Order: sequence, then structure tokens, then C-alpha cells
Amino acid sequence: MTTEEQVAAKPLEMRGVWWLNPAVAFAIPAVIAGFIAYSTDSKAYFNLWRTAKYFDFSCLQLLLAVVLIFTCGCLLGGARRREANLAPAVEWTQAIRWDAVRLLFRLSFILTVVAYGIWFAVGIAHGLSLSVIYDVIRGSSDATYDIRDTYLATIPGVTTATEFGIAVIGLGVPLGVATGWRGVRWQCLTVILLAFIRAFINSERLALTELLVTLVVSFTWLRPSTGRRARRLTQAAPALGLVFLYIFFAAGEYFRSWSEFYANRESSFWSFIGLRLMGYYTTALNNGALLWKARNPLSLGLTPMTLAFIGHFPILSDVARFLFPSVFSSVTTSDARYAALLATSANPELTNPSGIFGPIADYGAMEGLLYWLLCGLLCGYLYKEFKLHRPAGVFLYPVLYIGLAEATRVLYWAAGRFFPAMFLLVVSVLFVVRKRRVRSVPRPLLAPKTAS
Repeated sequence: MTTEEQVAAKPLEMRGVWWLNPAVAFAIPAVIAGFIAYSTDSKAYFNLWRTAKYFDFSCLQLLLAVVLIFTCGCLLGGARRREANLAPAVEWTQAIRWDAVRLLFRLSFILTVVAYGIWFAVGIAHGLSLSVIYDVIRGSSDATYDIRDTYLATIPGVTTATEFGIAVIGLGVPLGVATGWRGVRWQCLTVILLAFIRAFINSERLALTELLVTLVVSFTWLRPSTGRRARRLTQAAPALGLVFLYIFFAAGEYFRSWSEFYANRESSFWSFIGLRLMGYYTTALNNGALLWKARNPLSLGLTPMTLAFIGHFPILSDVARFLFPSVFSSVTTSDARYAALLATSANPELTNPSGIFGPIADYGAMEGLLYWLLCGLLCGYLYKEFKLHRPAGVFLYPVLYIGLAEATRVLYWAAGRFFPAMFLLVVSVLFVVRKRRVRSVPRPLLAPKTAS
């Protein structure tokens, strides 16, 4: 039996790609960033990032406890259940209503493109022009901030609708794998191009990253590599991803801050980029530690990080502020108070508040750990469904993955940008795309022998 036949003969849930595991994706960045944040002394914090150090040994212990409890949740959520080792009686592609998926895919694409069109049109009406974009390209001082705050400021509802692009990728990749790429490819490329423009001129790298990560995670599992070299590249994908992240981050920072400001203050561009990139994650943990040590962030007038998505929806945010005025404030007010806290206690340039410490700052240490346990249970369950090619995992897990990798820096799952696409995908899986459940049969442990 060849290597390929041996791999194909194994139960599907045993043929994993190590970095797709939610515990791995969550734990490795968190632990590495945590030890760097703890081992960096307070003098270096001030010299490198102009902030006091708050991430002490107690914060490192708490971070490791979060990693441990989340990992336990993943193991429990993905534990072998009855029928967990059973394969569908039909190919996975036949258990999904692809006509419904295509309809939702087209709807998501239209919503995304229309939202981007309105957003850019409003920016042009406010004075956005090629000369302004040229200022960004040559690194003109404050050009990026002018675009973000003046020309392409957030428009409630419209900016949110651009995030249906995540659903375009989340639906489009399975659709392309199952039915062919002819009617999917150009829509996915269009959405990625729009996100690239947004990431470049509006300094939103996450807008592009969330699409590319969803695409890679979904495609890697739905179209697994069969050749030895391709499999090795797949297993080495995190290292390749780090190289891409470094180059992508360097390109953005060159136009955003280097050419007009730091070029005259730093001796090496590449060392500056390395320290800047490390600082995004290290200071995020440090800011999270600051919020946790405040003990009661609500007393600062900050919206709870775990409920931040509510503040980005016009009607829902108004209702929340009316019913719970002591908990919810306007996004503008909350952001201003957080900026004031950083201005007095940290560095207002490095604003990431750390997703890992978000639930702990909101609810306390024990309640925060419970939050991460529940997240681990959900991620472990969806990862199991993803490996078995079941609809819930196929459509939901790749979109969740970016929140795992970025948890050290931000609580992505609670962000307003994440909610629209995930809501659409959850409703789709529950009520639209799933066919009537088919009868399962035991999965063979070995491929049947063929006559020689």
C-alpha cells in the first residue's frame, strides 16, 4: 500500500494538520507573547514602546491558566462521542444544499460590494482623491489618519456590511471545492482586492488578514495535499505565514510611519519592524494587564470587551444604552475614555487591549476562565465537525480561526466586524444549507483490499 493509500485509509478525524487544531492556534501565540511580555524589563518597555510595565508574574500565571482551561475545553468539546467515528453514508458534498449556498454566497457578495461602493462614494464626497492616496503612498505625515478619521470614517450599518466579505470567502471556498470555481473565483478575488485597498489606504490590515486566513484554513482541509512536497509545505504553513506577516506588516508600516517619522530616528528599518510587530502583541498583553489591575473597568466608563459588537449596531446599541446605561456607553465615548486611560498610563499609539484579558477584565478572573472554557468547548466541537466535513464545521470553523490566532492581541469574536458574517453563517447552517441528516455507517479503519 502506498503512502497516499495509507493516509486515505485512516479515519478522517485522524488525518489532521497540526496547526488547524484550535488549542494549538490559541496556545502557541499566547504563550510565546506571554513569556516575551514577562521577560522584557520595565526599562525596555519604556525605551521601546514608551509605556510602563504592568504584565508581571501574576499576569503570566493568569495567561497560562487561560491557555490551560481553553485547551481542556477544546479536548472536551472534541471528545469522541457516539457516532463520532462514523462517516456519512454519502460524500460530504451531498449533505449540503449547494443551491442555497450559492444563493447566500451571491447575496453576501452583493451586500459587500454595495457597502464598499457607498463607503468609498461618501469618502470621495468628503474630499478623498488620488492626491490624498498619493500622500499615503509617499508616507506623508498623518495622511493615513486623515483618511481613516475624515474621508473613510465609520458609517453605521454601511461599514458593518462590508464585513459580509468574510461570508463570501467562508461560503465561496466550500462552494468552489464542491461545485467548481468558475462561478466563485472572480467574486472571491474582488472581495480580497477591496479588502487590500482598505488595508492599504485605511490602515486596516485585519480587513485583509481575516479573509486570507479564512481562505487558507478552509482550502487546506477541503482540498488536502496528496503529494509529499505539498504535504510538507502544508505542515510548514505557520512558518510561511510568519514570513508573510512580517513582510505585509513591514509594507504597511513603511507607508504608515517609517518614511516620514521613524526613518530619521531609527538606524535599521528591519529591526524597527521586528520590534514594532513584537510590540503590537506584547503591549496588547500589557494593556490587558492594566485593565485587569483596574479591577473594575466599568467604573472607567468602558463598554465590556466581550459585548463590544453591540455598540456597532445602530438600533441594538440604542436599546442596550437605554436598558443598561451603566454598562453601555456610545462607541465614541468609550473609545475616548480608553484613549484617555492609555494617554495617562500607557501609550495611546498602541491601543490593542488583548483578547485574552478581555473577559477577565470584564467579569473577574474566575468568570473569565469560565468564559474561555466555554469558548474552548465550542471551538473543540466545531473543529471536530470541520475534520469530519460536516456543515457546521465546514462553514463556521475557518471563520472562527482568525479569532484563535489573534486572541493575544484582540478579542476578535466580540468585535462588530465579526458579528454580521458569523450571524449569517450560523443561520445558514441551522436553517438553510444543511440537508436532512443522512444515516451514518461505521467508518472502515483500513481500505478494502483490491484484487491483484
